Amino acid sequence: MELPHQLKPFAEDLENTKEPSLIVDGRIQKTGPLESKFGGHPYWLKGDPYPATQNGEPLRFLAQINFNEIESPLPEYPTEGILQFFVADDDVYGLNFDDMTIQDTFRVVYHETIETNESKWMTDFPAIKDDNYFPIEKECALTFKRSEEIMSANDYRFNALTKLNVLLEKEDYDQYDEIMDQYYELASGQGSKIGGYPFFTQEDPRAYGDYPSYDTLLLQIDTDDDLDIMWGDGGVANFFISSDDLKKRDFSKVLYNWDCH
Repeated sequence: MELPHQLKPFAEDLENTKEPSLIVDGRIQKTGPLESKFGGHPYWLKGDPYPATQNGEPLRFLAQINFNEIESPLPEYPTEGILQFFVADDDVYGLNFDDMTIQDTFRVVYHETIETNESKWMTDFPAIKDDNYFPIEKECALTFKRSEEIMSANDYRFNALTKLNVLLEKEDYDQYDEIMDQYYELASGQGSKIGGYPFFTQEDPRAYGDYPSYDTLLLQIDTDDDLDIMWGDGGVANFFISSDDLKKRDFSKVLYNWDCH
């Protein structure tokens, strides 16, 4: 599909936003401790404290990416080790509306080296109350496919780049919606992925406060009927990191967001 004619003057600018990504495909099945997965049980060592909130409630395992399994790694992302994502099993899946970067009700953990002695792996995991519906109920094995994306329609930088913010200032919402509907067909940002550009059902939280520094999509997990993944009412979850922290393999500063219709 071609760009909407109103955006053709910005074709080169949009082309220059092109970024590589890894499309994440899932299959419902049992996985081994070291495999990339949504749901199930993570790789974890017996002697390490299991992720929990400050109140001592164990977090629920959401996903892990084993970078050793990725044949075409992305620039600046790890090429080895396991990256894991945990969130609280509460009615907002660990989202902190006041500060989306405080790793209390969510956690991102990176194991740069992997212990191969299976006797050291945890097999008795903390019990989860499971009082709330959780977005990922079934264990899914993951595969990765290299792709490339231009800036998505939801990215907070899109309106300024394409000067569409002028239409919003003029309150010309009909023309704005017409252009955006066409552009969504081209670059919605939807799907589960590593890297590339995000999708939101509401708005990009990085437009506010100190959040613009979180310029890199670490992981996006989208609603997927085939995998029984559902964030609220057809929503999506995103984890962002600054490119500098990603290069340093510092995952202590990550922005976690999810939204739905």
